Amino acid sequence: MRFQVEIVLYVTLAFTCPLFAQEATPRPATADEQQQQFQSATPAVQPGATVAAPAPLTVAKSSPANDAARYLAGLAPVAGSPLTALSQDPRWLTHARAMNLAFSQLEQRQLSNIRIFRSENLAPVTQASRICIYLFSGPDFLYADAMFSDCDTFVLQGLEPVDPIPDLLTTPPGALIGTLENIQISLNTLLSFSFFKTKNMREDFERAQLKGVLPIIFVFMARTGKEIDSVEYISLDQEGKVQQGQHGSIRGAKINFLDPTSSRSMKAMYYFSSDLSDDALKRNPALLRFCEGLGPANSLLKAASYLLHGSNFTTARNFLLQNSVSVLQDDSGIPVHYFPPDKWTLRFFGTYSGPIELFKNYNQPELRQYYEASSPKRLTFGFGYKWNNRSSTLFLAVRKN
Repeated sequence: MRFQVEIVLYVTLAFTCPLFAQEATPRPATADEQQQQFQSATPAVQPGATVAAPAPLTVAKSSPANDAARYLAGLAPVAGSPLTALSQDPRWLTHARAMNLAFSQLEQRQLSNIRIFRSENLAPVTQASRICIYLFSGPDFLYADAMFSDCDTFVLQGLEPVDPIPDLLTTPPGALIGTLENIQISLNTLLSFSFFKTKNMREDFERAQLKGVLPIIFVFMARTGKEIDSVEYISLDQEGKVQQGQHGSIRGAKINFLDPTSSRSMKAMYYFSSDLSDDALKRNPALLRFCEGLGPANSLLKAASYLLHGSNFTTARNFLLQNSVSVLQDDSGIPVHYFPPDKWTLRFFGTYSGPIELFKNYNQPELRQYYEASSPKRLTFGFGYKWNNRSSTLFLAVRKN
């Protein structure tokens, strides 16, 4: 019987992945209501906080994918973009103001502090590998880039499908505005600390004219200053080799992009829709074979529903332990007892007070002992289910030579 992974939870824009949701479906808010909600939901940055310079939001050229990403993200079109006329719509302008406000506050509260953490703790680690693998991520390119911007290749995975982005010029105007509202609702839900199930996220995506994970990934890429060169719709064969077109059983997309903050050439982000339960991987191990072919990687795990604690995801857990040069995670990832000190160097950050009530059965006494013995450095940003930086758990495991 196929194991149904209905509790996989995805990363929020502001702090954490969504938890199980309230069952009621919220009324779609107007753009003005959305802007007010964004403003009220986000606390101000603390006085005296050190804020690194934000990523640039300008790009050099127009391409269909890049134009679409900037439109969805509420960013002004590149000169010569055919979408310039669409950006004159008053409803798009309201959307742009709301997005500017939300991401500006997110930058102050979260991303600037993460960049400082990355430069102090992760930059040396990524010298050993420029690959970032982020399983159970959903469309969260935002945190993969924030933590591992030195990497050249990113692999994200989730249950949500990849649907091609249509030509926005031929999309009915009402459907376009509906998509913008859906994006705002999703982000506002997360910023307002509401919760929803994976199933609800799929339903949100299906309601919009632009379906699947790509619209959210596009927003994150545009808002972090990336320039999308092209999008390839791909699939994997049983051996994990990439095939053009979505004819294989493991379907996804490859986004080729430039990062103006990096001197290196074109980067790539892969997203694959795939079930990582043991039963599913026994039938089709293509995704893990693809990742193995990339070489040793830096692995990121965040709000992963404690799936890797149980017996139904041993294959994925073992793969990460065998193929990672580093693992950055909260306590919902791989249990700490799988990282013996003779094989891994462990560094702890923040605090550990046990899981939230929903996952209380996954308490780790050994992790608590590590925290009590190591005097961890405090976190200046929220991470994982305990979104407040004063209660967040984060630890880095680096493989010893």
